[in-house]
Amino acid sequence: MNILKLKNIFDVINDYDVFLFDLWGVIIEGGRTYPGVVQNINKIIERKKVYFVTNAPRNIFALHQTIKSWGLNAEPEMIISSGEIAVEMILESKERFGIEKPVIYHLGHLENDIINRIQCPITDDINKANILLMTIYRDENENLDLNEFDELFKIVVQRKMVNICANPDLGINQHGVYRYCSGYYAETIKQLGGKVIYSGKPYEEIYSKILKECHNTPKNRMLMIGDTVYTDILAANRLGIDSALVLTGNAREYHIDCDNIDEKLDSLMKAAVKQSITPSFVVDLS
Repeated sequence: MNILKLKNIFDVINDYDVFLFDLWGVIIEGGRTYPGVVQNINKIIERKKVYFVTNAPRNIFALHQTIKSWGLNAEPEMIISSGEIAVEMILESKERFGIEKPVIYHLGHLENDIINRIQCPITDDINKANILLMTIYRDENENLDLNEFDELFKIVVQRKMVNICANPDLGINQHGVYRYCSGYYAETIKQLGGKVIYSGKPYEEIYSKILKECHNTPKNRMLMIGDTVYTDILAANRLGIDSALVLTGNAREYHIDCDNIDEKLDSLMKAAVKQSITPSFVVDLS
């Protein structure tokens, strides 16, 4: 079995021309940025082409305001979100799904900002909708019912609706609490026999803008940096670009009981082999 190597980001900066960063779990967790990470990414922005690729079901304007508040020197055109891709899918419903007049049932919070960009009727009656948009999340607590939407999903499957999952993540740690994301609930739809269309990582569509803008950049000169094996690293593997796994965020679950860096790298490698999803290396951004 190969051994994963830990590399500092500045030891590999000259190996790549394009850097793709995930956000939560890589730059910030629980409302606090990881020490030194924002400053170092800003240094990379000064020298290289940088994108932020996130499975956040939010619009670019809102995300730009958020990451600027973290101290990142990012421009809106550097941000690509699964939320924006989901909106594009709905606005192109006729071409994509053969739906002339989309009527949306939004399973999510009312304040979600991508709803403002959807210039289509939104209904709270699932039987009047032809598209289900999922931005829902639930935080772990003793009263949480993970089956609360099962009856809704049975109707969705029975009616053979178009189901768009605007956040393929199964979950993240938020303020020390596990948050079940839309990707978790989308699994129930599939278990019931329905189909789900995902607008984010690890699916290729979220990377189409990057691949178009960087078509002259060799793929081995592009690096995806993330904390989640089944989205960030899998996406990079599918695209044929290099990938680096951080030790923070979702990656922590693989090495939380390890005492030293060698044990952590060994544990990460075993997890990668088990999932048949292997990063190019492990990276330290601090």
